[in-house]
Amino acid sequence: MAKINPLIPLVDVQQQEQPGNESSYQLITFGTITGGTPYAGATYANIFALECLLQDLDGTAVYQMTGTVAIPAWTSLGSGAQGATGFTGPTGYTGPTGYTGPSGADSAVTGYTGPTGYSGADGADSTIIGPTGYTGYTGPTGYTGPTGYTGPSGADSVVTGPTGYTGPSGAATDTGATGYTGYTGPTGYTGPAGSGTFSTSETGPVATITVANGIVTNVTV
Repeated sequence: MAKINPLIPLVDVQQQEQPGNESSYQLITFGTITGGTPYAGATYANIFALECLLQDLDGTAVYQMTGTVAIPAWTSLGSGAQGATGFTGPTGYTGPTGYTGPSGADSAVTGYTGPTGYSGADGADSTIIGPTGYTGYTGPTGYTGPTGYTGPSGADSVVTGPTGYTGPSGAATDTGATGYTGYTGPTGYTGPAGSGTFSTSETGPVATITVANGIVTNVTV
């Protein structure tokens, strides 16, 4: 996968290697470039390896770094049709792994234990009475024992008791209660005065009564 260095944005880095086993950086050994001549001068120190190759993707040329790592310079190797891809060289050997330094000795000195903090004073007794516990449940009612047997009836007594005395007669001054008053019958109608014919259809079965000189002369039912 190509990599991009922001100092040389027109170059796609295809391959890079460390100059030495203890180097903290890598130098480009092969890449591609677009847009013309590669980057040169002290501004681009420690970026390109000696004899680094940059292939121009526009087909202009292949460039070889012929300067120094500190001051890169480039030489065109020619132009024309792109040749066949060269074989991949052997992979370089992996340098030896650096040794691991010795572990530091365990400290034989134990730090001192700090003093124990003092216990605070006892708090005052609480003046709040806790809640009364709940009343225990009432146990089940005990069973009722069996009813005792009834003893035998006593013998009938043969002794007749004395007759009680007769009380005094009641007083003769007591008056009985007065009976209720009977109802008063309805009042009869008053006959008509003078002469004439009178209608009584609203007061009875007689329709009209004719009176002449105070004498009833005709009754119509």
